[in-house]
Amino acid sequence: MSESPVSATHNAAPEPHIASARGAVDLSAAAQTSAGSSQYDAAASVPHSPAVSGRWRVAVNEASFQQVLQLSNQVPVVISFGTPRHPGSAELDALLARLVDGYEGRVVLATVDADANQNILQAFRLQQVPAVVAVLGGRPVPLFQGAPAEAEIKSLLDELMPLALQNGITGTVPPVSAEEPSAAPKNPLHAAAEEAMASGDYEGAVTHYNKALAEKPNDLEAQQGLKSAELLHRVSSMDANAVRAEGAQSPDSLDAQLAVADLDVAGGHVEDAFRRIISFIATHFDDERESARERLVDLFTVVGASDPRVSAARQKLARTLY
Repeated sequence: MSESPVSATHNAAPEPHIASARGAVDLSAAAQTSAGSSQYDAAASVPHSPAVSGRWRVAVNEASFQQVLQLSNQVPVVISFGTPRHPGSAELDALLARLVDGYEGRVVLATVDADANQNILQAFRLQQVPAVVAVLGGRPVPLFQGAPAEAEIKSLLDELMPLALQNGITGTVPPVSAEEPSAAPKNPLHAAAEEAMASGDYEGAVTHYNKALAEKPNDLEAQQGLKSAELLHRVSSMDANAVRAEGAQSPDSLDAQLAVADLDVAGGHVEDAFRRIISFIATHFDDERESARERLVDLFTVVGASDPRVSAARQKLARTLY
């Protein structure tokens, strides 16, 4: 069933807000917690904006959105949802681009045409545009709807920095390209890995992706490809019936539960896999808990950070751990 188009906001812009709903983080509280911290004070000293705006701005669609969300593990990604039907969308994006450029690679702006990318909009449960959401480590943090004043937007962006610091997101990225990913030449190691995957040579694919990551550790495509190849290598030798029987008989066996979760993800039963591992984490501790968490994070990478099932599972995992 198709969703109705998102509505465009034409009235006066509401006051900017930071959602405090479960799964989001109260940025105001985070900023207060970091106030007076010399480490944050140094990080938040933003230089003047460059003369040319948009060096850290990228237009994304459903095909490229996953890579952008994975980038949020390195730097905060500010996602602006707009529509050509709203005359203020382009102006807001231009303002955001100028402000984001001022952070010189410590923040990236991603712009989304809401009309053309309804699936992305639905994943964020947005009802109207313009709307702006930050993403930190794959977790959405609603910022505002409408078009607040520049000073208010700048204040919200500043509040992202201590939150990013608290979550270990302290990277810097070079200016991003506005071109579609398909415009870039194919990395030969990626091509070799994909060919190996297609032929069932999962060990070979793992080798190629590891070489790609040795050359470029922040290669998001290789990161996902590696975890996918490792998953397929694990399940390729499994007897599915035996694995599921063992999982049912041995609820406290880490290996048994992870094996069933692998089968579930490979077979498209993603939510079942996430639920199984999170349930194990909730009742087990020490090294087994950490091993289960690491496998769950690997499976998040396989499914993709932009998938709403991953976002929901991340929230459940956080509640379980903390």
